[in-house]
Amino acid sequence: MRDGWISWGRVDRGLILAGSVRRCSAVLFLLAASGCSGGRETDRAAGPWDHLLTPGPGEFHQISSYDTTGGNQDRFEIAPGDSAVLLDLEGQGVIRRIWITVASRDPDYLRRIALKMYWDGEEDPSVAVPLGDFFGQGFEKTHYTALPMGVSSGGFYSYLPMPFTQGARIVAENGTGQVVDAFYFNASVERRGHMEVPVATFHAQWNRDARTTFPEPHSVIRAEGSGHLVGVSFVAEGYDDSYWFLEGDEAFWVDGEFRGQGTGTEDYFNGGWYFQDGPFFAPYHGVPFMQPERGRIVAYRWHLLDPVRFRDSLRMELEHGHQNEAVVDIATVAYWYQVEPHLPFPELPEPGARRLLGIKIPDGSVMGGSVAVDDREGGLRVELPVPRPDRYDVWVYPSGSDGRPGHPVLLGSSMDAYGFTLDIGLPVTLGGAPEDPLPAAYHAVPDHRWARDWLVVGPFPNPQRVGTEYSPALDSLYAPEGDPDPGRSYTLSGGATARWLRVQGDSTGYVRLNPHFQPNDWAAAYAQSFLFSPTAREGLLLLGADDAHQLWVNGEPVSYRQGRNISVADDLEVPVTLQAGWNRILLKVADLDGGWAFHLRAADPGAELRWSATGGR
Repeated sequence: MRDGWISWGRVDRGLILAGSVRRCSAVLFLLAASGCSGGRETDRAAGPWDHLLTPGPGEFHQISSYDTTGGNQDRFEIAPGDSAVLLDLEGQGVIRRIWITVASRDPDYLRRIALKMYWDGEEDPSVAVPLGDFFGQGFEKTHYTALPMGVSSGGFYSYLPMPFTQGARIVAENGTGQVVDAFYFNASVERRGHMEVPVATFHAQWNRDARTTFPEPHSVIRAEGSGHLVGVSFVAEGYDDSYWFLEGDEAFWVDGEFRGQGTGTEDYFNGGWYFQDGPFFAPYHGVPFMQPERGRIVAYRWHLLDPVRFRDSLRMELEHGHQNEAVVDIATVAYWYQVEPHLPFPELPEPGARRLLGIKIPDGSVMGGSVAVDDREGGLRVELPVPRPDRYDVWVYPSGSDGRPGHPVLLGSSMDAYGFTLDIGLPVTLGGAPEDPLPAAYHAVPDHRWARDWLVVGPFPNPQRVGTEYSPALDSLYAPEGDPDPGRSYTLSGGATARWLRVQGDSTGYVRLNPHFQPNDWAAAYAQSFLFSPTAREGLLLLGADDAHQLWVNGEPVSYRQGRNISVADDLEVPVTLQAGWNRILLKVADLDGGWAFHLRAADPGAELRWSATGGR
């Protein structure tokens, strides 16, 4: 042995194995499969397990919660508000594996138990993460087996190496409010007499935006120093029970320079199309949990083969929706190694504030602290703004005794106003703690009187322009624009005949065009309905269309939009002039590929307007 090198060789049936194996830094040796070789050439390529072929410098130790009295109480019992020291070592070494399993009566224990890890006598932890999120779990304990960590048939495990030069301390904090009856812990530790310095130690930080705000992205990691990011876990739930937030992209700034942006959240986690084939787990990436009906998802990505290295600083952000417009509860854990010191972490939120969403306050709500409130005898007077003159149902979300919103209470129905002044009787709306009388939020829901009765005709050509999201159909004058009489028929390309077909939108106003036309990609269609107004007036149509569209009222063009779009209720406000009586509404919708649909309604403060596909004929 010389200068940290071990030379070895043997002759076996004519095969000569000769070379050198350099002692690997525990930081670089994240997986056995990563290998470790010296600077000199060998006679053959190193195998993935060649580190097992020579004696190593360390000695094995096992640290666990075993019963030192010889009994079978091999666990910690942790009192409410107390903590348990799982591991406390002095000297140098590497934690090679940790394993945990927990019995708790608290349904929120994954979030209300926290893990904290301290290296080399530091006062600020290098790891501060709720138990579940540390192991890539957020909503419930779900079996999955990735290489670095996972949950295998009831046990949490991690094989990420955790080096220390002066000491290591791991603590579990019980924030459940009740006794944790059984907290089992087991760790494999390699003790060493000497370790090369400086050592990049292991770090993990939890960042949560319980309710994202526009236009700020979610911060995954902000680090200063020298190191490398090795993984990210992701727990998210959309407030609108959809996966629209997955339209957001990840972006990296390394050493003060912008280093690129992705194409979508599911793409970053090596999935596609909103993880269309459901949950899966692989060695380096996966989606252990999906709940589409609630907009919930859990995903992980390990950068062990593509570490994000930084010399001075690292910043990673994640959009929520295309332009950070989606309202979502996002919690991420960033896992990285760096040479100390690290930036101090913010304190973890109180255990109760770490729990999952209960009652969701929907997007578009007005939070209780942001409205003008006047106390009056027996209740409150609240000034509540709304986006436009229309009819609204107004719901209030009471503040619960635990700080979370309770079930909403309907205060008023079909109120006609641009801004409301509400008189709220506290016994009706509160239902929470007397010391916290203000409601958590107010939600004015438009009384959607959708145009659901339509005539449609098509399909007409919308030729694909490769490399663009442009719809040529909007530049083409097809026959229904010149003569939209519902009794007309039209000759399509190829000689086929098309007639107006009566269709119905669903209860949400969504009118799907795909089922009615072939082809339904790179195609266009027309839809018409009639809107009755008792008097001539200025009105407001509210439109969503997938993809491009043109809109006419009584033959006058009022709206035009190109590009790839999703039909979202009340997406566009279109001012229009209505005549007394029936008004013809004609819409052309050009599809690129995928979904093909639209929503349309009229703001109707006085409940005086009505829709018909035939205009009273």
